[in-house]
Amino acid sequence: MEQQRPLYCCLTEGSGGSAESRLSTTTGLLKSVGASPGPLYGRYPDKQVYRLLLDGEVDVFVQMAQELADALVDEGVECVVGDAVEGFNPVHDVCRFVTDGAAALAARRSGRLVRNYDFVLDGRPDACPDALRSDALWLTLDEAALARKIDAALEYPELRAEVTAALMIERFEHEAPAYESYGAIRVNEGRYEDVIRYRDHVLPVRLAIEQAILQ
Repeated sequence: MEQQRPLYCCLTEGSGGSAESRLSTTTGLLKSVGASPGPLYGRYPDKQVYRLLLDGEVDVFVQMAQELADALVDEGVECVVGDAVEGFNPVHDVCRFVTDGAAALAARRSGRLVRNYDFVLDGRPDACPDALRSDALWLTLDEAALARKIDAALEYPELRAEVTAALMIERFEHEAPAYESYGAIRVNEGRYEDVIRYRDHVLPVRLAIEQAILQ
């Protein structure tokens, strides 16, 4: 975002299952990196999008794709980047469908290629099917840029708990906590039956407590 300063669009205001919008924080972040909100920007609460999906209001999403396509043409956009379909959140998956439709419509209307990329939010950032690796774009951050990215994420109050948990998971994917190694030794000795794992047993406790605090 620092490099490209994109036109940023989003379907919802990020409230998820709560009633608290994240849009003001997002707006501040965009301003700090020189990006701009697009015409489709936090239009619906997440709960309303869930309701639209449950009620089969597909025309609303078709209209979003058409509106986004108009913006891509008007702004001369040549490259679009958005959420991948990962199955962990229906709104993110719908974002991908809207983005795909908008890019295709914009290409048809303008007669020029609109490159269309997706990125994962729930999986590892370097996750990519083997068949697509040669055509993928790889952005490698230097230490200063990575530090700015982490700082920006931690300063996003509505996501701080998720960011902290993700950083801990990343650490322990490369370096198992000491109690896992110790537990494995005791299991091999026959003293314990199971190993307590950070991801499976410890992290859920933290997330449950943080969720309870937010309620």
